[in-house]
Amino acid sequence: MILEFESQVLNIPDYNNLIALCVDVFSQNTDRKFQNSTVSVAIVSENTIQSLNAQYRNKDKVTDVLSFNLMSDYSSEDMTLGEILICYNKVMSQAKELGHSIEYEIATLCIHGLCHLIGYDHQTDEDYQTMKAKERELMKLIKQHYSFS
Repeated sequence: MILEFESQVLNIPDYNNLIALCVDVFSQNTDRKFQNSTVSVAIVSENTIQSLNAQYRNKDKVTDVLSFNLMSDYSSEDMTLGEILICYNKVMSQAKELGHSIEYEIATLCIHGLCHLIGYDHQTDEDYQTMKAKERELMKLIKQHYSFS
C-alpha cells in the first residue's frame, strides 16, 4: 500500500513512521488486491472531525476516527482505497483513560480505520467479534516491530 500521511495538528510528535508501519503490516496481512492501493491518513483537530462527522454521518460530535472508502472498483490496479482521519485530542484522552500510550492508541485507530476501508464492520455482535479479532492479530504483529512507550 502507498501511504499519504499528513498531520493537521501543530506541535505534536511525528507519527509518520508509526502510521507507515501500521499500513505496511496491514498491507502484508490482507487481501492482495489492496496491496497496490493508496491510503491517506491524517491526524486532525476536534473541530475538523466533528464537522466531518456531522456532514457525512449526521452525528454532530467529536469522534476518535473516521474512515472514508473511496474505492469504487476493487479490480483496478491503481486505486485509492480511502481516507482515515484520527482526532488527536480523542487519542490523548482515550490513551489516558485506557492506560496505554498515545502511540498505541494511534496505531489501534489506524488499524481500525484500515479494517473499515476493506469492509470490516461492527454493526452486529458477530461482525464486532470478527473485526476485533483481526485488529488484535494486526496489533500483535505491529508490536513485534514497534516498542510502544
